[in-house]
Amino acid sequence: MSGKINPAPFLEINPAPFLEPAGAVEEIVVTGTRLAAPPGSLPGAGTVLDREAIEARGDSGVADLLRAVPGLHVVQPGAGGVSQLFMRGSEPNFTVFLVDGIKVNDPSNSRGGSFDFASLNLADLDRVEIVRGPESSIYGSDGLAGVINFISPAGGGPLAAAVEGEAGADDYRRASLQLSGPAGDGGFSLQATSRNDGEAVPGSTYEADSISGRLRLQPASGVTANLYGRYADTESTSFPEQSGGPRLAVLRSLDQASAEDYALGGDFDWQLDQSWSIQARASHYGRDSRYDSPGIYPGDQVPPNGAHNELRREQAALQATLAASAGSATLAATAGADFQGESGDSDGYVDFGPMRIPNSFALDRDTIGLFVEGRLQAGDRWLLQVSLRRDDPDGFAGETTGRLGASYSPNAGRTRLRADWGSGFKLPSFFALGSPLVGEPGLRPEKSRGAELGITQQLGRVGEATLTLFDYEFEDLIDLDPATFRNVNRDRVSSRGAELGATLLLAPALTLGAHATWTDIDVAGSDRELLQRPEWRGGLSARWLPAADWSVDLDWLYVGDSLDNSIPTGELRLGAWQRVDLNLAWAVTPRLRLALAVDNLLDASYEEAIGFPAAGIRPRLAARYRFGD
Repeated sequence: MSGKINPAPFLEINPAPFLEPAGAVEEIVVTGTRLAAPPGSLPGAGTVLDREAIEARGDSGVADLLRAVPGLHVVQPGAGGVSQLFMRGSEPNFTVFLVDGIKVNDPSNSRGGSFDFASLNLADLDRVEIVRGPESSIYGSDGLAGVINFISPAGGGPLAAAVEGEAGADDYRRASLQLSGPAGDGGFSLQATSRNDGEAVPGSTYEADSISGRLRLQPASGVTANLYGRYADTESTSFPEQSGGPRLAVLRSLDQASAEDYALGGDFDWQLDQSWSIQARASHYGRDSRYDSPGIYPGDQVPPNGAHNELRREQAALQATLAASAGSATLAATAGADFQGESGDSDGYVDFGPMRIPNSFALDRDTIGLFVEGRLQAGDRWLLQVSLRRDDPDGFAGETTGRLGASYSPNAGRTRLRADWGSGFKLPSFFALGSPLVGEPGLRPEKSRGAELGITQQLGRVGEATLTLFDYEFEDLIDLDPATFRNVNRDRVSSRGAELGATLLLAPALTLGAHATWTDIDVAGSDRELLQRPEWRGGLSARWLPAADWSVDLDWLYVGDSLDNSIPTGELRLGAWQRVDLNLAWAVTPRLRLALAVDNLLDASYEEAIGFPAAGIRPRLAARYRFGD
């Protein structure tokens, strides 16, 4: 997936001049493939939320931004609660998370390698790219359900700066600074943000400070190099998960958590001639996190516990790419090798009253991968894409994964039919393998395979509609066996469903969008229902431009009922809920922009997790001023 794709409900809009530096170079960033491609041409289902869409929605955090994407379900019980993303009904740790292409999943945490994206600040992002479906043939381990890439601004153009401040109810506040400009024949960008989410939900707080930047250089003809860097420092509090939250928890003490994340990476592209090029990339990611939990009453189920975790990951890759054409047919192919080295250390404990039991481990593993990918484009009708990968991880048998897809357009792009099949795997997390209390060294990798069919139809010159059907199977899922209190491979889960998205230009100043997702999840050989997976979800959006300098965006989200569990109550079904969000923006001058966002405009009352009430109505006022050309 590459370029700008704007499926519903993320609408094409005309950005005000202050949204990005004048003269900025539009670059193509590839997610879910190693080969650049025209927008919208690839077989798999993909979504790109560009800066225009992010500005239009006016969300306070990444969780709210992702809620309206077809196939994604996000649960975040309060700002300080851990954010979880379920892609097409899969587990939260089955999605590869990238920041500027650098993998940030954490296999040392007790959640099996997920990523808490609450640490990301929307003000620091240029776009978010999302690919659904198994992606291990591109990214190796963890790519069971899809990949999400959070991308910072590329920079370039004349030297410019922007400052932004935002304040709202419940002590919400945010301050951001952005710089961008030229660097020789390339460019740079730098972003710094400090955010305090306040306390919209009792006991739930979150503070995040971050700085990130990119540098793009063109030292010689045909040579492009990029450098990326990011540092984030976060602190949070929340009632423990499954405690019953502020409404039901017997113990009123809070979880305390903090983390430092840092990433440094670079890539290099050398165009040797019209047909051949060489690409290389390398990165380092580190995370240092701590948490302490008071436990959940009755304490024999979840006693007080905590840990200090450290993760280090190095990645490097080298590949050669061929691009050739004959008549109306074009061929692109690439092959190469990559290396990933991971080490995780955890100094943990579980407190059983008079006895404090250590729950510590230290593990590391290296993985070498070989890959090949090819794409054949036959005129403007047919496209065939295939990728194949072999991973050789320490301590496990080798894994071979692949993806095969095709698309066909009978009428110059007005209709596009596509089909896609893929397989994926995920190595057991360090915690699942090494925890002295629940770990099991003999665990097998989790695996997935499945297919999707889709059609995209242009609605004349006023809109577009996309329908995708998917069917996936996950096997050897890792779960805790209550009889032995050890991790085991046991579940096989199927997930099938449909995703629908549409946009419609009703008038020059009024655009509507719609999205809906239906997911049917089945645990083989059991009538057990997985938690926090609604069968239905969807929404509507409207963008109205009443005047040249004004915009009004209204979004309605519906989430169906789902099963949840807490220790005070056991399993309960949470009712369906809906909310409306408003964003009103005024470009006072080409440099100054004011915006009023109202979260949960109708003050809807609902719970995403048992005992954790959603935040009520919350207005936020933001001002942004741009310096420079």
